[in-house]
Amino acid sequence: MSPPAEGFSKIGVLGAGTMGAGIVQVAAQAGYEVVACDRAPEALSRAQTYLRDGLGRFVRKGVITDGEAEAAYGRVRWTTELGDLGGSDAAIEVIVERVEPKKEAFAALDALLPEEALLLSNTSSISITELASATRRPDRVAGTHFFTPPPLREAVEVPRGLLTSDGTIERVKALLTSFGKLPVVLNKAVPGFVANRFLMPMLLEGARLYEQGVASKEEIDLLVKKGLGFPIGPFELGDFIGLDVGLDVLEYVHRELGDPYYAPPHLLKEHVRAGRLGHKTGRGFYDYGGGSEDE
Repeated sequence: MSPPAEGFSKIGVLGAGTMGAGIVQVAAQAGYEVVACDRAPEALSRAQTYLRDGLGRFVRKGVITDGEAEAAYGRVRWTTELGDLGGSDAAIEVIVERVEPKKEAFAALDALLPEEALLLSNTSSISITELASATRRPDRVAGTHFFTPPPLREAVEVPRGLLTSDGTIERVKALLTSFGKLPVVLNKAVPGFVANRFLMPMLLEGARLYEQGVASKEEIDLLVKKGLGFPIGPFELGDFIGLDVGLDVLEYVHRELGDPYYAPPHLLKEHVRAGRLGHKTGRGFYDYGGGSEDE
């Protein structure tokens, strides 16, 4: 485990869905005091289970010891009160992939956190400049786009806003490196950043081919995996990241670019309307059994 980055000891995480819980685990394992906040007690309960299970898997694989797992879990404070994030050296927002809720969250965090604290977003597509406009510290706002699941994926996409300072980027890189991650700073912010400009077309093309009756979803996934050598097919990918998240990203990129190519397919919209969001609800393009409503 790397030593904590200079100037950081307490990390706030706003949003305790699957991604938020994973980021909590990453920060806690790195030795930071973590405050995990979500207004929904049931989300916090699921996140606690996620953390216990995730740490347990690392123990069984010999990555950490039982004592290290218990210490990591003990460094996390769970709360439904936004005010408990006050005093954090950095806060990572991990809520729904929509502009207005994120801006509201950033404005609230800006009022709570110390002047030098960083405001970071796990957004996978939204302009950091727009999110930073809701604060009085746009120079200390940046993106930290983790990938699913955060404890296992090494790279973290770091988009900057127009006013993000070079000093902030260096601090973000140091923080992510202390998490054991590989920060990849984007030279220019574009809707969808880099990762989703590759991933979303997979989901788009898969859905369109399926809607046109070219092949079944199972056959499309099989060709992408066994033919192209990808580790996951487009429908499996959509279910994994959450179809609601995929729809939010596509709608944002489509709106920002004005490119009809990114118009979300009807099939995806219908699955989201039906509450079939993927793994987290137990049903998406495929059925998984059980599941829970989780962002």
